[in-house]
Amino acid sequence: MAPSGKPGLDLRPGPFLKVAASRLDVASRRGFPVTLAWLLSALFFAGFLSIAEEIVEPFSLALDRAATVFSTAIASPALTRVMWLATLLGDTRVAVVATLVAAMLLAIWGHPRRAGSVIVLMVVSSALSGGVKYLVERPRPPAGLALIALPSSASFPSGHAMAGIVLAGTLALMLIASSAPRWIRVSGSIAVLAVGLLIGLSRVHLGVHYFSDVLASWCLGATLVGLWAAAVLTWGRAVSPESEIHPLGGRWWRWALTVAGPLAIVFAIIAEAAVTPLR
Repeated sequence: MAPSGKPGLDLRPGPFLKVAASRLDVASRRGFPVTLAWLLSALFFAGFLSIAEEIVEPFSLALDRAATVFSTAIASPALTRVMWLATLLGDTRVAVVATLVAAMLLAIWGHPRRAGSVIVLMVVSSALSGGVKYLVERPRPPAGLALIALPSSASFPSGHAMAGIVLAGTLALMLIASSAPRWIRVSGSIAVLAVGLLIGLSRVHLGVHYFSDVLASWCLGATLVGLWAAAVLTWGRAVSPESEIHPLGGRWWRWALTVAGPLAIVFAIIAEAAVTPLR
């Protein structure tokens, strides 16, 4: 029935069309950004499952063989040292320090919820990586390819790669959403993501992971980041904004901690290098 009560075609949008329209509304709490975040999370998780299925089957991916050949072809002492330093960033002790430093800096500059998000995501990432390792139990690459000592844990997925992409992806999204100048937001996000990806690539170059381990870890880590982004976009506007929370302490104190934080990460890397030497 038409709105006038007379017989005719009812052109008013039904419930389904209303929901679809709200999903495309950029300003809506459940609009296009949320829809995109959920969609990307689903696609990344599908990618992870497809790689995991190949791993369980009794044959290796051609991608792993090609990556191993490529790494061997471009190997050099200088590149190996760069990859060694990159892999140290993903070692457990260094990753814990980097996570705490990032959370501390976010908290003292007035973003306690973002600080909590970083810690929660990294804990979930570590637990999820360990659980999948236990379920799949894929052996490490041959010891002859390794340029550092082979870890005793299973190969799939790469905990280093997953931690790197979760921390880098989370910080990059936070930086993009910040009020910093555009060039800082763009260049900073690219730099952070590049470091996160380099951590994963270093595991392949050093011969302690197959490339499929790293690729699956990126997919699973990106799934976590996407789910977190969707949750923030959906429920973030239901609570008071963090802009109402004042930074902690005086400005000189905050800047002192901002300088001390990266120094703590450097010291952690130096300490880790002593127990994870190159062969």
